[in-house]
Amino acid sequence: MLSAVIAALVALGVSYASIRGDLFRRSVDVPNVVGSNVDTGRTALDQGGLLLVVAEDREDTSAPPGQIISQRPLPGSKLHGGEPVNVVVARAPTLVKVPGVVGQLVSEARIRLEKAHLTISSVVEQAHPTLGVGMVIGQSMAEGAEVRAGTGLELKVSKGAETVIVPAVVGKGLSKAKDLLTQAGLTVGQIHHASNDDRSPGVVLEQKPAANQALGKGMAVDLVVNSDD
Repeated sequence: MLSAVIAALVALGVSYASIRGDLFRRSVDVPNVVGSNVDTGRTALDQGGLLLVVAEDREDTSAPPGQIISQRPLPGSKLHGGEPVNVVVARAPTLVKVPGVVGQLVSEARIRLEKAHLTISSVVEQAHPTLGVGMVIGQSMAEGAEVRAGTGLELKVSKGAETVIVPAVVGKGLSKAKDLLTQAGLTVGQIHHASNDDRSPGVVLEQKPAANQALGKGMAVDLVVNSDD
């Protein structure tokens, strides 16, 4: 646009030096080019004799790639012809795939996530019946999901099995013993039978582990029950 105007004036006998001097001396208002693409923004600035300079391209999910998201000087500022307007242009975010880290130690998971350009945003400790302390038992984003580089994942990490106190069931009927164990968060394991004439049939004679011991929640307690013979 600017070059076309200069060519036309030169054809009319106006010297190039005179045209260039007038354009570069006069003050112009900086137009708003935010929201435009680079080509449209360059055309708008060229009409006022200003230059568009792409100072930076920046990841921005709120604008399509190639769109101008900021400018300096701001719209309405005064510049002389030939001076630059610096703009920042949006670019698409870099996407990475989330690795699976369940079953790994937190320290190992952190290294694997960092290699994938991801971070750990928070760690939540939960009891787990089988995975040991410090093992990852869950992650907030599924393995293989595509997310922005630098995204943080929440990890659920085992603090070991939750323990409960084994209730005393010796001397109880088998049905009552099962109820007590279930209420305590335990299960009934193997049931063996033995004969004891001094005890009623169906009564629990022995339990393993013994009463008042700490046991992982969901674990089994084996019983020896007096036979009916």
